[in-house]
Amino acid sequence: MELSQHPLKSQKAQERLAQVIKIAHQLFASRGYEDVGVREIAKEAGISPMQVYRLGVDKHDLLAEVILIVNQELIDGIEPFKNTSHRSALAFIEQYLLHVYEQDIRIKSIRKEGAAFGWKWSGKYEALIIDQLMQILKPIADALAHFKYDEIDARCYAIWSLYYVGYRNAVMNNADADACLIAIKPSLAICLKR
Repeated sequence: MELSQHPLKSQKAQERLAQVIKIAHQLFASRGYEDVGVREIAKEAGISPMQVYRLGVDKHDLLAEVILIVNQELIDGIEPFKNTSHRSALAFIEQYLLHVYEQDIRIKSIRKEGAAFGWKWSGKYEALIIDQLMQILKPIADALAHFKYDEIDARCYAIWSLYYVGYRNAVMNNADADACLIAIKPSLAICLKR
């Protein structure tokens, strides 16, 4: 687990922080962000709440760290765009988004918490998560460039906004990945018109 550039001095502190983040991940996933406190996380880790804060994190930071980890797991599994295997940008993007939906539905409880409470993160975490978003969007941008679309950045942001509209279907209606994609296909086609 790579932590988000925490300037902890000792290896022991790094290990303790990793353990605290792992416990926070488990508790947030099983019970939700609002129902879990630093005191409970610390107790599960066998340390005091003050020791958690001495690691340089609070509850908001712990959720951001969890989101960074799950994002990195998604990024690690991304296949780059290969221009020889797709007949259109739309076909590639639909396939790509379906894959991302499948991954995100597996971690729906954490994604839901991140979406609900991400506004509480510090600017540092926001920058790190935006950097990860750019990595997630890169295959889409590469496909758009290959098929000679204009306004690639704007289209990527629009596609990602649509992605979350579809993902809401999974969160609110327990929809599967196919249903999430079907929900946004008409808008996605409009977004990719020339």
